[in-house]
Amino acid sequence: MHKVIAAAIDSNILSASESFIDQCCAQNVEYARNYDEKIYDVRAPPSKHLAIVCCMDARLDVFRMLGLKPGEAHIIRNGGGRIRDAVRSLVCSQTLLQTKEVMIIHHTDCGFTYFSNNDQVITALKLQPGTNVGNLPVFQTVPGQVSASDRPDFMPIEDLEQSVRDDMVEYKQYPMLNQNVTVRGFLYDTKTGLLKEIK
Repeated sequence: MHKVIAAAIDSNILSASESFIDQCCAQNVEYARNYDEKIYDVRAPPSKHLAIVCCMDARLDVFRMLGLKPGEAHIIRNGGGRIRDAVRSLVCSQTLLQTKEVMIIHHTDCGFTYFSNNDQVITALKLQPGTNVGNLPVFQTVPGQVSASDRPDFMPIEDLEQSVRDDMVEYKQYPMLNQNVTVRGFLYDTKTGLLKEIK
């Protein structure tokens, strides 16, 4: 819990005048000088027909990790790499853009293992200026079902291997997702750089 609250406090340290977005925009100008627009000569569907659901963790370099090139796969990222947050993108990936395989990748030292329940996130929210805790959105705790009594579910992870298994099971609960494609789950070890398949 301390890591969650500390992150909430740290996020308020930078002033608005020290925006890193400005630096990103300046770096984009450098990138554009040698930009090769030929990547967009290839049509939108990824050439390897692969969709990857993985964590938003800024340290994960998914392309290098899997030896991918631009244009080969859809990378769908969210906190913890959870299927529930990826459904909308996956439906479009499969239906409109012809992906036929899905990799679900969770990883060690994930920030979503730093808290064990939703109340810890809400406590951190109360410390963060600019948020309204009284107006929290209702997140679905069961796919396709929302009730007024549902509380926000930030999906903390206690057991990384089990979270991968849970997401592979949850995939099957969404009828709009293609149940005839290959879906495989993995745990990425941040100490070794290796993937371990979870069955």
